[in-house]
Amino acid sequence: MIDIQKDTAVEGEEIEVNCTAMASKPATTIRWFKGNKELKGKSEVEEWSDMYTVTSQLMLKVHKEDDGVPVICQVEHPAVTGNLQTQRYLEVQYKPQVHIQMTYPLQGLTREGDAFELTCEAIGKPQPVMVTWVRVDDEMPQHAVLSGPNLFINNLNKTDNGTYRCEASNIVGKAHSDYMLYVYDTTATTEPAVHDSRAGEEGTIGAVDHAVIGGVVAVVVFAMLCLLIILGRYFARHKGTYFTHEAKGADDAADADTAIINAEGGQNNSEEKKEYFI
Repeated sequence: MIDIQKDTAVEGEEIEVNCTAMASKPATTIRWFKGNKELKGKSEVEEWSDMYTVTSQLMLKVHKEDDGVPVICQVEHPAVTGNLQTQRYLEVQYKPQVHIQMTYPLQGLTREGDAFELTCEAIGKPQPVMVTWVRVDDEMPQHAVLSGPNLFINNLNKTDNGTYRCEASNIVGKAHSDYMLYVYDTTATTEPAVHDSRAGEEGTIGAVDHAVIGGVVAVVVFAMLCLLIILGRYFARHKGTYFTHEAKGADDAADADTAIINAEGGQNNSEEKKEYFI
């Protein structure tokens, strides 16, 4: 027999599940499974005359992905061919998951004068009965039309720029998703590189700001140019020097032997010369 502490659990909650195998000899072995994954329980054995009763306890923390997943108690005993098992299906309630989809314009480019429509999808258990639209940090445009999960704005203009939020809630909690609208000029012909669509309980940014990347590259290039200028000034100020010693009289010698003799005698009186190079 399998018994679940609560028929319906809430995501993040820990529930107790018990399985009992009675009147066996020898004592049975109980194993737990959640779907295909084996879990570890805690078993206790009680002896009654020559019979044994085994009770196993499983503490299970549930998540929204566990909704509809079976919890299986499997019994193994040497007198049984194969395995005996019983199961109960988990029922888990969870807060809504919200997603915004732009249904119009189809090409994704929002220009002045065009119509604009967003659809909000909210899934939860229990299912949210209604969703609401708000404009973050500003009032909703007067020409905006709200119809259930749909937000429709006709004849877009620059004043419509901003972040639009879809909110949904049920008995478990609430969540929202954000969509950032930017209205382009009528002359714009290319699709915007980034649509800022943010979703989650607190809202998370889902696009990369390319302007920041360009700024970082510009700073790196500027730093390299400054380094090259500093190195050039440093080497210009620290010029290399070397010394040469030339023997007097060697140039006027009649032959090589005479030049060597004159050079040996003139080493001590040689003049020090400096040459500079950059």
